[in-house]
Amino acid sequence: MPGFAELRQLVAADFLERTRRYSFLVTMLGTLFFGFLVITGKWGLNLGGYRGEYNSAWVGSLMAGASTIMLGFFGFYLVKNSLGRDRRTGVGQILAATPLHNFGYVLSKFVSNFVVLTVMAAVLAGAAVVMQLLSKVEGGFDLWQLAAPFLFVCLPVLMLVAAAAVLFESVKWLSGTVGNVVYFFLAEFAFVNHLFFDVPLLDFSGFGMFIPSMQEAALAAYPGAELGVEFGFIGFVEGLGNGAVKLFRWGGVDWTVKTLSVRLVWIAGALALAGLAAVEFDRFDPALRRRMKKRKKMKPPETAEPEAGLAENPLPAWADMLPVKFSFNFFRMLTAELRLMLKGYHWSWYVIAAGLVAVQSAVPYQYARMYALPAALIWPLPMWSAMGTRERRYGTGQLLFSSAYPVSRQFPAVWIAGLTLGMLAAGGMIVRASLAGDVEYLRALLVGAFFVPTLALAMGTISGTRKLFEVCYLIIWYV
Repeated sequence: MPGFAELRQLVAADFLERTRRYSFLVTMLGTLFFGFLVITGKWGLNLGGYRGEYNSAWVGSLMAGASTIMLGFFGFYLVKNSLGRDRRTGVGQILAATPLHNFGYVLSKFVSNFVVLTVMAAVLAGAAVVMQLLSKVEGGFDLWQLAAPFLFVCLPVLMLVAAAAVLFESVKWLSGTVGNVVYFFLAEFAFVNHLFFDVPLLDFSGFGMFIPSMQEAALAAYPGAELGVEFGFIGFVEGLGNGAVKLFRWGGVDWTVKTLSVRLVWIAGALALAGLAAVEFDRFDPALRRRMKKRKKMKPPETAEPEAGLAENPLPAWADMLPVKFSFNFFRMLTAELRLMLKGYHWSWYVIAAGLVAVQSAVPYQYARMYALPAALIWPLPMWSAMGTRERRYGTGQLLFSSAYPVSRQFPAVWIAGLTLGMLAAGGMIVRASLAGDVEYLRALLVGAFFVPTLALAMGTISGTRKLFEVCYLIIWYV
């Protein structure tokens, strides 16, 4: 295990490499804009017509909860590339040849992930402080009330996210698209479970702790009030409908030992995930990452007897060689792109895909629309996300783009291959909507079938990675 100096150097080098990327800048700007919406009240919390004064406790809690949700979702996809980058660039093989221990390497990545996410949270907290000082503060400014939710709610969750990113990269089947999808649904459950379960250990966003305390303060100010819970982009319509919002003063959460002990459990869980990642880490050994398959023994090729006269004239005359003909077959290129798109998946993947199409045709129409079609449209996600990125991932860009007319020939072939996949995935509902005469829904299906491969190819070409489309598509699909 490396000493503190070596660990600091590894973390600093990894942190500097990450912060120089455009993805870090874009994520930072998006996070700041989201924080601006929270501070200005465009994104907020409403208790059924009652809202707390915008004092430091209210703003700090909302900012910490919103930052936890924002960075918990998008921060994972931002930092989940460190081990993969070392693997692609060959740095990992160099590090694997050094005395650096697996746990030390994984620990440095875990700490680097946490530092990157913490910097973003610190920027949001600093923005909240500055904007509160520059604006009229309802109820006074209190630095501790503003910063405490970040320390006790946001940072432990970010530590869990940092450890999960390292673990997902260390486990082979979670390192790609499957891991991105799995994390999306795990994070969604973690951040909304307070609406369904009253389990403090699962209250990752903090709202399960903030809202009951806020409701007590609202009832103390307005006895007998009928309270509800709304949070999101409610500030744009606040004050409309049944009169203006009524204000009350909320002094924040009482940070007791019991409350803080839950956060200590999260920190322990993050360290456990990092330790598990070190156990699963393959030390960049390709033999450990690929599944060993039994190969059939192939008979050696039979040696043919040399033809008579071959020794006297081993090479044919130039006049006997056929002339070279240059021709282009778009259908052949489209077939090749479809084969590349469908290659590399287990036979069970195709069985499930065919089953999802069959279910669309078998179940009642409304159930097919609500459940079968969404499942079928998320199943080909890894194929769509590879569009526009394959050349950069496998280093074939220089070979491909040096051929004749690569844009006008290969680009449409990739897009039509993705469109064909979308039409096949939604084929059951397209046929049923056509037979039922549901023109509006059929039109929406066709628009979706055209939109998805177009978005995938555009994002893959611009970013060069699968991750941007996977995250955006999952959000659109979920909404």
